Amino acid sequence: MKNTYYYIDEAGGIETNSKFFILGCYKTDTPEELRFAIDKLNKEILNSPYFAFERKKFLKQGFHACENHFDIRARFFNLISTLNVRCYVLLLKKDSVFYQKMVGERLTSDQIYNACINKLLSDRLTKTRYDNNIMIFEQYGSKPNNWLQNIESVMSETITKINERFGTKISYKVIVNDKSDVNLSVIDYINFIFVQFFEHNKVEKRMQENFNIIEPKIALVYKMDKDLFYDKNKRVDINEY
Repeated sequence: MKNTYYYIDEAGGIETNSKFFILGCYKTDTPEELRFAIDKLNKEILNSPYFAFERKKFLKQGFHACENHFDIRARFFNLISTLNVRCYVLLLKKDSVFYQKMVGERLTSDQIYNACINKLLSDRLTKTRYDNNIMIFEQYGSKPNNWLQNIESVMSETITKINERFGTKISYKVIVNDKSDVNLSVIDYINFIFVQFFEHNKVEKRMQENFNIIEPKIALVYKMDKDLFYDKNKRVDINEY
């Protein structure tokens, strides 16, 4: 049975003042190759005289888009363009009627997150239902064990529905890791670029260029509050929402 890996992370948060909640994931079947490539770039940066002024900070933070120097970001975005990944992003605008209805129905932040996870991963898992699916989530909140239990519960419900629909028995595992898992840095960077576009009114030229570099790796963008899908046939316009 083929192993398919999903790496999932969020940006914006639900209980924050951000305009959007952004949930991203990428799919790969070569996680060790990704880890090797990221570790290689990590060593190059640490050993480069050009980045000597950033070395102490980078040793502490690693590849974390919002903290990294813009030259490190450029190197990492370029790396993403070479990796064996397919990326999927869900956008949820918080001042939308859709979102406010969920709040009005007194859904908790976990319940809103779970609805987004279900929407983002259902189609992905349907397509890989004959694989062994390993889902690695970035830690969310201050209690890792509670978060793992929540994710296991929502994924069990999602997969049960897929199994009932297709008569399958999907093989899967749920893992919660912190940022020490370098493979999570890829989706952190993908989310970051969407934060830059949709949290701010102006798209910077450098960010537009970074997006152009990684855009072929983005398989789908879903605007949940508008129920709009953007894929290879209809590409998302990052200048509009």
